[in-house]
Amino acid sequence: MSSTITIFINHTDMKRIIIFSCLVLLLANLLFGIVLSAYEWVNVLISSSIIVLTGIFMLLIGILPLKDGFKASLYVIYPALGFIEFMLSAFSPDRIKDNWAMIALILLVAFQIIFLGSVFCIVINSLKCDNIVS
Repeated sequence: MSSTITIFINHTDMKRIIIFSCLVLLLANLLFGIVLSAYEWVNVLISSSIIVLTGIFMLLIGILPLKDGFKASLYVIYPALGFIEFMLSAFSPDRIKDNWAMIALILLVAFQIIFLGSVFCIVINSLKCDNIVS
């Protein structure tokens, strides 16, 4: 006889988890910036911005009225991209000019914005079509 435990996380709990996680990661990032001499403050600033931006994307995903499977996949894709962006920002050169990691970061963030905007447009059009049919 097998029993399964189903855990339901509502929107408010998910929002709290995202905000708490981002705050802990920001604090750890700032402490690493203080402790590690090789971790330049430009990198700390950029990586902290990436943490905040990823948190904002995650909160926006939670707000959109998406199907559960689609929302779950976005909850995996966006943190993975955020981790890649964080690694790029943490190990990029400490200059802004001629910085290929910065160019990759800008392109990744632009992709995330375009992708989330596309998802939003699809959701809005889907809701309009549902209202027309019913």
